[in-house]
Amino acid sequence: MHFKNNIIKVITLIVITLICSSFKISYWEFDKDSRVTVYNSISNIFNSEKFNIKSIDDIFYSISEHDSILGYLAVTDAPSKFHRFDYYIIFNNDTEILKVEILQYRENYGAEICSKQWLKQFIGIDTKNTHEYNNNIDAISGATISVNSLKYNLQKTCKLLELKQ
Repeated sequence: MHFKNNIIKVITLIVITLICSSFKISYWEFDKDSRVTVYNSISNIFNSEKFNIKSIDDIFYSISEHDSILGYLAVTDAPSKFHRFDYYIIFNNDTEILKVEILQYRENYGAEICSKQWLKQFIGIDTKNTHEYNNNIDAISGATISVNSLKYNLQKTCKLLELKQ
């Protein structure tokens, strides 16, 4: 009898877990600091307090105000040496990069890629010409893996967004 009650509890817990995990909400929306950072950036860039963010898929979101699209948001991650780091990109309507910021960097070394000054070099950069794009991004000593990962992943994300438009 006791065994049967335990099995029922385990099955109930599994069902509840499956139901809860089926709802689609991104991790950055749960983390208050990340959510505030993203919303403040969007507000500052588009000079608006009344914008709406609508999910397009797992990575991309549209940013709109009064039924007109202001731009797009991509929240994704990229590998570093041992862990992955989370970052976001804000685009205008023409898929031009307006801002890149690291939300969470989990490595002991290479955190220089979080520098707002270093990340500014991605603003407005042309990601279509791979050779020129790679030559225009400055290297960071001690963060080679993270820099190359961010460059590659960001370029891939830009191409995905262009395909979705």
